[in-house]
This record gives sequence, structure tokens and C-alpha cells, in this order.
Amino acid sequence: SGISGWNSSYRMLARLSDKEQQFILAFVKSSGSLKDMAKSMGVSYPTVRNILDDLIDKLSKMNE
Repeated sequence: SGISGWNSSYRMLARLSDKEQQFILAFVKSSGSLKDMAKSMGVSYPTVRNILDDLIDKLSKMNE
């Protein structure tokens, strides 16, 4: 089940736009620091939080 779980996750991530995938990579590289991401993206913390919330919602709907 481990391998199939990874394949399923990979397929889900592949369905995201390039911009969404880049956001996820930046999130991981920043160790999940929304404050650092906001600074590097030149936007406010609430903006980054909203982007993340939208991505979480989108991924949740894909998994239903």
C-alpha cells in the first residue's frame, strides 16, 4: 500500500497547475513558514494563508 499511496499522491500533485506546484515546493523549502514565504513572494501573510487554504481545499476535493 505504500507504493500505491505515493503513486496516488503523485498523480494528485500532477493535476495541479505549475503555479500551484511551485507554491508547494516553496512551502516545503521554507519548512512550512508562511511568514518566510510571504516575504519571498512579496505579499502579505494572509495572502499566503489564503493560497494555502485554497490548495488544501482543492486537494481535499480531489481525494473525495
